[in-house]
Amino acid sequence: MTLGKATIIDALSSLELQQPGAAAAAVYDRPIALRLLYEDPASGEEHYIVRYPAGVKGRVHTHTAGHTIVVLEGRLHANGQVIGPGAYAHFPGGEEMQHQSGGDRDCLFVLLFHGPFDVHLAENV
Repeated sequence: MTLGKATIIDALSSLELQQPGAAAAAVYDRPIALRLLYEDPASGEEHYIVRYPAGVKGRVHTHTAGHTIVVLEGRLHANGQVIGPGAYAHFPGGEEMQHQSGGDRDCLFVLLFHGPFDVHLAENV
């Protein structure tokens, strides 16, 4: 049996991560780390593994595309709620949001953008 193409990564927590570009970095009060896992050339959808250092603070912002987060390690503060490993959060496109570290440990999560990445900082917050 012949199966189709797949992107398979066995140990997400062991991947080497890097700092994001300036647009994404502007959201946070200190550097975060990430790595692109997959990009769909047709839709622009992007998947990342992201690590927030303990205590990192994020600014309120929006994205054109919706995105989904699945927490793997640590705690994430997402729109006023702190969630932990195994948690899921979905943010609709165009809605104001804030996500940042939610504890005294780093937070590792998978981030699925449902379209190309962009970011717009909220001006009134």
